[in-house]
Amino acid sequence: MTARLRKIYSAVGALMLFEFLAQFYTIASSGFATVANQIANAGPASGAEQEVDPFAAAHAVIGVFIVPLTILALIALSLGARLPRRTTVLTGLLFLLWVFQFMLAFVGFAGVAPIAGLHGINALALVGLGIYLVRSNWALWQQGPAPAPTNSTT
Repeated sequence: MTARLRKIYSAVGALMLFEFLAQFYTIASSGFATVANQIANAGPASGAEQEVDPFAAAHAVIGVFIVPLTILALIALSLGARLPRRTTVLTGLLFLLWVFQFMLAFVGFAGVAPIAGLHGINALALVGLGIYLVRSNWALWQQGPAPAPTNSTT
C-alpha cells in the first residue's frame, strides 16, 4: 500500500508543478493583456468601466483554491506513504510558503508594492522546493544508473 501511495505522491507532485506552471502562464498573460488594453485605449479614461481579466481570475482561482488543496493532499500522502520525516516536513514547509504567498498577494492589493514584489520571489521558492520534493521522491518509474560505456576494440 505504501508503494502505491508513493506513486500517487509522485503523480500529485507532478500535477502541482503543472499548476505552478499554469500560475506563471496566467499571470504573464494577464500582464500583457492589461498593458495591451491600456495601449489600445490610450486617452482620457473614465475608470468607470472595469473588466475582470480572465487570466487574472484564473491565476486567483488556481492560487487560492487548487494549489493549497494539492499541497494538503501531498502532506497527507507523505504521511500515508511513510516517506522520510524530512520529506513530510519539507512538504509542510511548502504549505507555509503558500500561506506566505497568499499574504503577499493581500499586501499587493493593499498597494504596498515593494513588499508585494516578494510574491514573485516566493513563487520561485515554491517551484524550487516543489521540484526538489518531486524529484527526490519520484516513484512512478525507476531512475536507474546510466548504462556503463562499452569498450569495443575493433
